[in-house]
Amino acid sequence: MVFSKAVSGTPSATFPRPDFDLLPMQSTGLVSIPFGYLTGWLGSRWDRPLRPVAGRENRRLYEESEARLLAAAE
Repeated sequence: MVFSKAVSGTPSATFPRPDFDLLPMQSTGLVSIPFGYLTGWLGSRWDRPLRPVAGRENRRLYEESEARLLAAAE
């Protein structure tokens, strides 16, 4: 939103006199929403090698406390 017409360059903008908009749109959702999804997807791909190790550790911790959890359920 910082580089849109909603912030600069139009009479109804927050800063009407300076014009530092890079996107010629009032709302930048057309660009920022897909960019957010893309960066989220890239982050999940980058994190993938670390997941199996964390999953095994979580499974080990669960198995250690499983008897206590089941005993409390009765």
